Amino acid sequence: MTGLDYVRIGQIINTHGNHGELKIKAVTDFLTERFAPDKKVWIKMPDQYLPFTVEKIRSQRQFWLLKLVEINDLNQAQIYKNCDIYADTSSMPALEPGQYFYKDIMGITVQDQKLGVLGQVVDIMNLGPNDVWTIRDHQGKEILIPILKSTLIAVDLPNHVATVALPEGLIDEN
Repeated sequence: MTGLDYVRIGQIINTHGNHGELKIKAVTDFLTERFAPDKKVWIKMPDQYLPFTVEKIRSQRQFWLLKLVEINDLNQAQIYKNCDIYADTSSMPALEPGQYFYKDIMGITVQDQKLGVLGQVVDIMNLGPNDVWTIRDHQGKEILIPILKSTLIAVDLPNHVATVALPEGLIDEN
């Protein structure tokens, strides 16, 4: 389908069972909306986005098991292992003030009020009550920052910068 803008909502990390279920890592705050039965999702292949219809989704520990109508066996499912899953951005819900889409946060520069620039957001983990951002500095070292009201001070999307107040002892300053 041409003319669509896509937003990444998950990654297929493995298959599950013999009936074509996909084990995914979701990267969306709107999981139940994005993966509702009969919703369209797209799997990104090297040269195209392939459309699929959600049949059902269920949780499995920190991952999700996704069944798509068009995939009915293990052999079909294995083709998509390690691919990313996308949604059409026109279906994105409106956000409340202070909420952000993952696609807007990925890659932004994060600076601490005291320490200055920490690095860029390379991953976002949805761990239930709050997200955790993975920040990679210029040396490749990663910092995990829990995103709480007390730690996230401001997000300036036009300038692609987020300001945080790191909790005492979260990173070694030496």
